Amino acid sequence: MGAKKAAGSFIAGLLMTLILVIAVPMFVDTVVQKYIEDVVGDTTFLTLSSEFIVNLLVWLIIIGFIVLLGAGGILKRFGVFGIIGLVVAYWLLGDVTDAFIPLATLAIVLVIGKTLEIRRRKRCESQ
Repeated sequence: MGAKKAAGSFIAGLLMTLILVIAVPMFVDTVVQKYIEDVVGDTTFLTLSSEFIVNLLVWLIIIGFIVLLGAGGILKRFGVFGIIGLVVAYWLLGDVTDAFIPLATLAIVLVIGKTLEIRRRKRCESQ
């Protein structure tokens, strides 16, 4: 990997993290939540209050952004230098320990994925 590509990956990881931590909550709070509240109105569905429905839909949208812009997405698109950008973004935001949860989640997913891959390979070899 060349220096330009590594720097691009680093900057992309940094920007994706800043967007996820700053822009997405602002967008969801100011635009999406208000729109969903208008659409849902003051209704009850299957004994679920409109407030619960709005919160559920907002969380589903936030989880979608996390899947696209989170540590897994950064690693998949930009590799290790993108992850370093993620850590630096949290450092720029004031507390690098906030990067623990995305990195721990990423590590857990990678371990589970590798374990499943090894089991699948052993199963295929034994047949």
